[in-house]
Amino acid sequence: MDAGISSHLGSFYQDVAAFQSLVDGLEHETASTPHTQTSMLGHGLETLMRSADELASHLAPCAPQLLRDTQSTFRRLTSSFFCKSPNIERALTKPRGYAGDHALLDMYYTDARTSSGVGRALDDVLYGTPAVRAVVNRKEYVKRWIAPRVNRRSCAKVIDLACGPCRLERDLFDAGRVADAQLTVVDQDPEALAYARRVLGPYADMVNFIEANAIQMARARAVPAAMAGASLTVSLGLFDYLPRAIAVNLLRALRSGSAPGGELLIGNFAQGNPTRTFMEWAADWVLIHRSDEEFLQLFLDAGFAPEDLTCEREAEGGLVLMVTARVP
Repeated sequence: MDAGISSHLGSFYQDVAAFQSLVDGLEHETASTPHTQTSMLGHGLETLMRSADELASHLAPCAPQLLRDTQSTFRRLTSSFFCKSPNIERALTKPRGYAGDHALLDMYYTDARTSSGVGRALDDVLYGTPAVRAVVNRKEYVKRWIAPRVNRRSCAKVIDLACGPCRLERDLFDAGRVADAQLTVVDQDPEALAYARRVLGPYADMVNFIEANAIQMARARAVPAAMAGASLTVSLGLFDYLPRAIAVNLLRALRSGSAPGGELLIGNFAQGNPTRTFMEWAADWVLIHRSDEEFLQLFLDAGFAPEDLTCEREAEGGLVLMVTARVP
């Protein structure tokens, strides 16, 4: 192994050991306040993630497999601590096959945290990260986007693709912002749809549930009949996982499946996510981050005209690109 790489690896593992010592101290410390624990843990995580970033900058160009192996070793060394947060544990164990599933997202939406101890300090740090704030703000953006549009369109057909827990729809119903819209929620995971029914509770019978696979739609370049003629189609986090070719073909399918004058609202995490290193190293949660230009190009390649596209962020200075695409 190159001496420089060995040196960087040695330095990184020293930082891992220092972080583990910090965690051990916090777990056995009963006198410090929760705020102090959160502050110390947050500082320790920042130092550790800077070290991981530095290591990645050296390994990624010349030793990508070693980088992946190091990330796996890191998770093996630290997972017993990080799994004290049910959020991170679910991302790591991936019971539904991927990190950001319906139940994990709903933890963020409902601010579910461990009740006490170092696990609570970890959750408090986690919920303060820019990425978690962006996930919650993304849902709020979509609520603001949908509500006036369903008021302007009589019996608007609204599609939520990769709907997850349907906390968005529950919020709209509770606020009386659904008007006379026809809501159809779509997910490939039957467990997510069953969970969504429970979240929607008394409103579940007012929603059409569809089990369908977005990648199959992309390959067929067509949407199921139940999605055809959509007035509004939203998808919050699906495109974070889709390679370019599949994303373009799915947009083509959604465009052709929309009613004339329909609109799509699609989200994607932007480049520059400051929580990315933590997500990838600690939680094995890998997203496809895109620049504004890269994301808009997907729509152009799918047949949308430049003048029919608007790109915003979920919040001022936010991390999620939110593109509104109008169908002529």
